[in-house]
Amino acid sequence: MSIPSSRETSGHFLDELRATFAARSGHPAIVYQDHAWTFGEVEAKAQRFAARMIRLGLSPGDRVAIVTTDKRPSLAAHLGIQFAGAVTLPLNPRSTPDELRYYLQDSGARMVVSGQNEWPAIEALKPALPELRALIADREAWDPPDGQAPDLNIPRDAPCLMLYSSGTTGRPKGVVHTQANLASSLRALGRCWRFTPDDVLVNVLPLFHIHGLSFAANLSLLTGCTMRIEESFHPRRTLDAIGRGTVFMAIPTFYYSFLERPEFRAAARSWSSVRLFTCGSAPIRAEVLPELESILGRPVINRYGMTEGHVITSLPLDGPWPSGSVGLPLEGIELRIVGEDGTPTPTGEVGSVQLRGPNLFRQYWRRLDATREAFASGWFDTGDLGRRDEAGFLTLVGRKNDLIITNGFNVYPQVVERAIDECPGVNESAVFGVPDPRRGERVVAAVVRADPNLTETQIRTHLAERLVDYQRPGTIVFVPNLPRNAMGKVLRRDLRATTE
Repeated sequence: MSIPSSRETSGHFLDELRATFAARSGHPAIVYQDHAWTFGEVEAKAQRFAARMIRLGLSPGDRVAIVTTDKRPSLAAHLGIQFAGAVTLPLNPRSTPDELRYYLQDSGARMVVSGQNEWPAIEALKPALPELRALIADREAWDPPDGQAPDLNIPRDAPCLMLYSSGTTGRPKGVVHTQANLASSLRALGRCWRFTPDDVLVNVLPLFHIHGLSFAANLSLLTGCTMRIEESFHPRRTLDAIGRGTVFMAIPTFYYSFLERPEFRAAARSWSSVRLFTCGSAPIRAEVLPELESILGRPVINRYGMTEGHVITSLPLDGPWPSGSVGLPLEGIELRIVGEDGTPTPTGEVGSVQLRGPNLFRQYWRRLDATREAFASGWFDTGDLGRRDEAGFLTLVGRKNDLIITNGFNVYPQVVERAIDECPGVNESAVFGVPDPRRGERVVAAVVRADPNLTETQIRTHLAERLVDYQRPGTIVFVPNLPRNAMGKVLRRDLRATTE
């Protein structure tokens, strides 16, 4: 089944969104706690909220921050912002006051849609935010007053979504996406993963991140399928939710939590309608994949995405699924691997991952120099390191900033982690470098034990047969858990700070 839209390939996110809402008006768009709202009902909420913001002085191109843990008003606010021709700026509601101040000042946000718990912190910041015009309670987004937004003529190259990068190389930068590149990214992803209006997407991801908001929610709305909203991931409740869907998008920690649940196997046997399990933010550990996929009865489709480029590569739904690979580039995306001199590397050789295509963001907000630097070669430098095989499949080996250089040799953390994680008694690990006066950097491994009796000697014996000498950790520390951000990515800088 496909959406009967003459504007399906218009290359304009808002136009295509309107077309889908019109074609699917009487069909369920979102389900929350077993209550459904149709596309027509959701659009009416978004239109009324857009009118509300316009009455408060919102203009096309203005940035509107969303700071709430409640997904329904967050989604309605996002759509209302789009209908008003403005720019959605989702922020982590757990941000500290200093982080909120930075995001709101740097973005020049004109309005903030806030949850009740976040309201006091933002209210206290208002004197430091001269560009802020209005602070709006999130309940107004879900139950807005009557009104109808004008049918604005928004250009294809107009900004519509802005997200802040993780800030691993300094202060986070605002990543600006346009109507055109958002539409291109989502259409390519929808085709790759074969989304249809018959799908039911289970969304347990936070909506302040590109994964939950764009890969999941925007894609669901644009393709006309139903989205089951869960406020957050829960290792028991999510098992029940998955069985009511056809697609489940996840990060590795979700699957690891399932494997620890005794009821996981029984629940998975009842998931006869689920056709697609995906994973992002980081690859699933290779040693757990066979058991996981055996329980699920199908492969987990690994993919590679980022704030600047949406989903870039994906494993094919029908295979092959090379171990550790994040797949092939999506339609319209060019990908190359280059060495330090900027020339393409031979097949199988590690280098910098660079991109070209209509999926890429337009600019870093108010960072002209950073934007120029990112595109200096005519390609976007992702900051990731990887290699491609003869068939073009991409395997990532880490971030440039995570690369460890010891005694003049390059050590890629993911290569070492993969070897450590295969050691019996290891739950997971993270590898990073710390300064060393003789070697330049020393390889350090933080290990979470599955077996409390596992010793450093056992790990070193295991690695002696799998890694060359310079790759082996000079220091091994046992930790109770690995620090992670909201999307499950390991915060190596936090580990490094406690080890140096």
